Amino acid sequence: MSIPFPVRAIPAVTFRAWLTPPPIGERALERDRAAMAGLTPFLTAEGSGFEVGSGPLALAVHGWGGRPAQLVPVARSLAEAGLRVVVPRLPGHAGGGATDIKHAAASVREIVDSEGEPELVVAHSFGAMVLRLAFADSPPHRMVLFAPALRVTDALRVFGSRARLLPWARRGLRRRLEAWDRELWPHLAELEPEQFPGTEMLLIHDPDDADTPFRRSAELAALRPGTRLHVAPGTGHSRVLEDEGTLAMLEAWARAGATAGA
Repeated sequence: MSIPFPVRAIPAVTFRAWLTPPPIGERALERDRAAMAGLTPFLTAEGSGFEVGSGPLALAVHGWGGRPAQLVPVARSLAEAGLRVVVPRLPGHAGGGATDIKHAAASVREIVDSEGEPELVVAHSFGAMVLRLAFADSPPHRMVLFAPALRVTDALRVFGSRARLLPWARRGLRRRLEAWDRELWPHLAELEPEQFPGTEMLLIHDPDDADTPFRRSAELAALRPGTRLHVAPGTGHSRVLEDEGTLAMLEAWARAGATAGA
C-alpha cells in the first residue's frame, strides 16, 4: 500500500494519521452484514453493534480499525456458556473518523452505566488498552484479551514500520502523544500487572502475531497472579477470533467460571 509522503515525513500529519482508523471496503461490509444477520442490534452513537444470548452480562469490544462483526464467533461461544453478550460499535471502528482512546473508553463507560457492570469483559487488540481506562476504577470479575495490545510503545513501533515513517516523523509522533496527555502516557507505556486486582484474566495470543507482540502477553502472565495464557499458534492477529479450538477453550473457560461463581 502506498503511504502519502506527508504522512511519512510531517509529524502533524503523522499524528492525524495515527488518530484515524483505516477504511473498510464494500466486500468487508457485505461479510459483516452476513455475519450479523438475525442478531439483535445494539445501538451506540457510532452505529449498530449487536447482542446475543441471555444471562449475566458480558461486554466484548473490538480493536482499532475493527468491527463488531469480527466478534460474532466469540459472542456466540460466550452465549452458549450462558451469558448475554453485548458487542458495541465503538470509536476507532473501521471506516470511522479521527478519534482517540479516551473517546473509546468513555463510550464503554456509557454502556456500562446503562447496562450495568459486566460479569466478564472481552477485548481484541487495541481494545485491551481501552479496557485499562474504562475499568480503571471498577475491575470486572473476569477478563479475556485476544491478541492484546498491552503497551502503546509497541503500537508505535508497528505503526512506524508499516507507515514507513522517516526518523523525525517517528520522534515527532511520540512527542505529540506524550504531550497530548502527560498523565496517560506513562500509564499506557507500561504493563502494570497490578491493575485489575482480583480479576481472573485469560490471554489468548499467537506467538507469531505480527501486529501485537506475544512476548508482552507472556510477560504479563508471568508477572500477574490469576492470569492464564493460552498459546494459539497459527491463528494470526484476527483469525484467533474465529479459530474453532480457541473458541471451544473459551466456552469451557467461561462455563467453569460461571460454575465457580455460582
